[in-house]
Amino acid sequence: MTWGDYFHQVIMPEIKLFTAIAFACLLIASAGVPLEWLSAIGLVSFTLFHIYQSKLLLSWITGRQNDAPPDELRGIWHVISMERHRRNKVQRKSDAKSRQLIAQFRKVSTALPDGILILDELSRIEWMNSTAAKLLGLRKQDRGSNITNLVRDPSFVKFYQSNNMGENLRLDSPASSEIKLDLRLTPYNNKHLLIVQDFSTLHHMEQVRQDFVANVSHELRTPLSVIVGYIETLHDEESPELEVYHPIFWQMKQQTDRMTRLVEDLLVLSNLENEQNINHQNPVAVPKMLEGIHDDAIILSGSKNQHISLEAEPDLWLKGNTRELHGVFSNLVSNAVNYTPELGNIVIRWYKDKQHLIMEVEDDGIGIEPQHIHRLTERFYRADKGRSRSAGGTGLGLAIVKHALQRHDARLKISSEPGIGSTFRCLFPLERRTSAPFNEDIEDTILAS
Repeated sequence: MTWGDYFHQVIMPEIKLFTAIAFACLLIASAGVPLEWLSAIGLVSFTLFHIYQSKLLLSWITGRQNDAPPDELRGIWHVISMERHRRNKVQRKSDAKSRQLIAQFRKVSTALPDGILILDELSRIEWMNSTAAKLLGLRKQDRGSNITNLVRDPSFVKFYQSNNMGENLRLDSPASSEIKLDLRLTPYNNKHLLIVQDFSTLHHMEQVRQDFVANVSHELRTPLSVIVGYIETLHDEESPELEVYHPIFWQMKQQTDRMTRLVEDLLVLSNLENEQNINHQNPVAVPKMLEGIHDDAIILSGSKNQHISLEAEPDLWLKGNTRELHGVFSNLVSNAVNYTPELGNIVIRWYKDKQHLIMEVEDDGIGIEPQHIHRLTERFYRADKGRSRSAGGTGLGLAIVKHALQRHDARLKISSEPGIGSTFRCLFPLERRTSAPFNEDIEDTILAS
């Protein structure tokens, strides 16, 4: 409001009111009323007028503000009421737009195939769509309840309390074990958004694929063994008629050996995906295990004359499965031996920091280009196909490592620089640390398992 508008709408009405009261007082003064009385009458009249105006404004504000302000309002009271009325119109338009958006959001959220829950800072359900209620077996009256009291799966409680943002959790639906769920937690402000997806169909397809790979690998095993046996017999045969074919038999033997390793790796990977009842809480003597792997690595290195050293904390044991962990560690060490040139250096470490138990293999080998690192654990992915095949790899080693580590609540971290070397780290949670048994017989039994 400009000063000119303020003068005409506020000051001028006050001047007119004062003039009217003054004129009335002069008329009364002509009848001989004392001046003191006139001042009191003028002041009371002015006060009563504003009290009446404020009463009209208050009645309008506390009543139906959608209606226009009363016509009796004058001066500053009229200006206040009109400004309030204007803002009410703007607010009503904004509220209508918000209600429309909320209605659209509710329609969209109902149509979404994914479940959505909004959780407050105390993990209570503020809102959820019908899909989330169906997938998690919740009811409308569950709003306001703590999500961990409703979904009591230990893996979900651990997932939620560990605040694993950006990571997924797969578990059976509390409503039905036939429904497989994929959960993802996303933070916003002080709240959390829990997204629930039904991946039952995808799970079935993955199961079919896994069964197919396992069955095909198993079926290939027997004919491959027969073929390998015949090739070895022909290759070892000292008959002069077969001597000319020995180079061919050698190539055939190499390729069948490679195929055999591939089938064995596929079976190992299939077992890791399907065997869910394996005990992963046995005490494992990692230092002693690494000593054996270190000795095997020296033999594997052969004429390359690599310097392979071991640095392991002797009292640092791990809860896990001995067979799977031995496969993980030996796989990483053998990769380092295969991809490190002659006279190279390889260091095997086993230690802990503030957050993890760490098994580390560091080499000064050929290194890996950055664009390949995040894909190394994919099945059959090779950073250098020609070099990998020549080294005898199947392309499944790191995929096996990844799956075995996941079964131990661990993860693989890879850092590398071409021409300088690579470091592969297995990061285990500190909760998996355990002490060595006092009985040496127990230790030997565990190592032999």
